[in-house]
Amino acid sequence: MATQETSTEWSRRRLLAMLAGVVAFALLVIGGLAYAVVAAFSPDHATASNGSPDTHWTAGPDGVRGDAYRDALAAKPMLEANEDDMKPVAPALDTPRRMLIGPSTKTGPVDVPSGFAHTPEGAVAQLAAIEIAALTPMSVQYARDVHNAWAMDGAEFDTWEIAQSIQSFHASAGTVDGDGAVSVTTTPVGAQIKGTDGPDWVLACVQLDVTATVVEQTRFGFGHCERMQWTGDRWRIAAGKPPAQAPSTWPGSQRSLDAGWRLWVEEDDHDE
Repeated sequence: MATQETSTEWSRRRLLAMLAGVVAFALLVIGGLAYAVVAAFSPDHATASNGSPDTHWTAGPDGVRGDAYRDALAAKPMLEANEDDMKPVAPALDTPRRMLIGPSTKTGPVDVPSGFAHTPEGAVAQLAAIEIAALTPMSVQYARDVHNAWAMDGAEFDTWEIAQSIQSFHASAGTVDGDGAVSVTTTPVGAQIKGTDGPDWVLACVQLDVTATVVEQTRFGFGHCERMQWTGDRWRIAAGKPPAQAPSTWPGSQRSLDAGWRLWVEEDDHDE
């Protein structure tokens, strides 16, 4: 029969082991899980272009430079962010630049808000609506439905950073597609326009404030860029090689400002 001392020691060891497991899981959520959502740091995304693409291509009468320019703009690297840059830190003391975002005026395919203006800011707003719709259920299958409805021919779902992020999320968290144990909320808080080519093509970037819960809760900043093309009466995801990784930085931090993120300001909240 075990002595009281042996029993106490076993209980202490079991408690320490359980605590270690909880800590390990928390680290998974805070570190691996968050970083998995931006796990598309692939060599393909690291392709660099020296200097501004604007200096190498001349615009035609319609203001369009063409596919080669768009590829160079997409590949141009942005500020490199690491895992620590994603986590909550003190706000910057510098005043952030702002981007005024107009409202949705209707509902588009797959119930995604639509009707944004035919402007670069409208492309940013539409991209955010697409991202939020695809990310919230954390379901690859639902994200495919969103992509099919909002991407142009030639834009591949398998290389879409949002789809890859959802897949990596489940791999890190040990959850399944559309798992009810997963809760994700996303709020657009920052934006930038990496470039345009004529009135109908924009390299739009959105910064999201993401809160993910799988038993434990974590919160982090997530940046994403996409080629956006105006077609018909709406902005859609354009075909082409995925853009260089956008900097995933904590919203409002100095690192975020250094990365070029502007404060997302909706027209209804704008103080004239």
